[in-house]
Amino acid sequence: MSTYYRPRTPLKLDDVRKLKEFDVVKDGKDWGFQSKDSFLSVETNSKGFVIDVYRHGANNVDDIFPHIKDRLGVSFISEEETNYDNYRDEESKVYQLRFEDGSTCYRTKSEDDSGVLSLQYNLDGGDANLYDPNDKEKSNAVVVEDSRNVDTISFNTIEHLKDSLCAWLDDTVNRLGGEREVSSKVDDDGKLHLMVHDVILTNPKDTGDAQHYYMTVEQVKNIPNE
Repeated sequence: MSTYYRPRTPLKLDDVRKLKEFDVVKDGKDWGFQSKDSFLSVETNSKGFVIDVYRHGANNVDDIFPHIKDRLGVSFISEEETNYDNYRDEESKVYQLRFEDGSTCYRTKSEDDSGVLSLQYNLDGGDANLYDPNDKEKSNAVVVEDSRNVDTISFNTIEHLKDSLCAWLDDTVNRLGGEREVSSKVDDDGKLHLMVHDVILTNPKDTGDAQHYYMTVEQVKNIPNE
């Protein structure tokens, strides 16, 4: 069994290297977090940010994740949570499979390169679900191209964007009964990173601690009207 995770806010691999509680090690073409008792596979993007972490077998994320949260302030979302797909980095190699019986699982293209199979046993005694990247005819799964649970909202004007964002912030503060810490910075690429701390996000089925709401605003080239 494996479980996939993504950081909720940007996490640089170089910052993780500074932690003493576990090691960052090379794992083939990718990386790994190695503690005394557990190992987590790690994939990064071209800018050196951690974008996907996955656990295999009996390895325990609790040996590693709490240290990252305590020292760097970054928590992780699991594939089992509703909004996992919305944290996908554009360079992610992780994708979703959907089997004929409607069940799903995640895998990474790194596994495709090494010929690893995805196998799900049927506890009711039926045929097992199988995905073989090198033999699609034996597989009973299809690749889901985009599994994000996001509706695109178009803002026609800057005022529309500001009004919508401010209304959301006002509603969040009112429902949670007080002000929230806000932090922001502009990175070397000119992106604005805005974070509202300790809010409860979106889905009423989600449980657990408050999370941080994270947003980036990126400058893009103006496309002239034709």
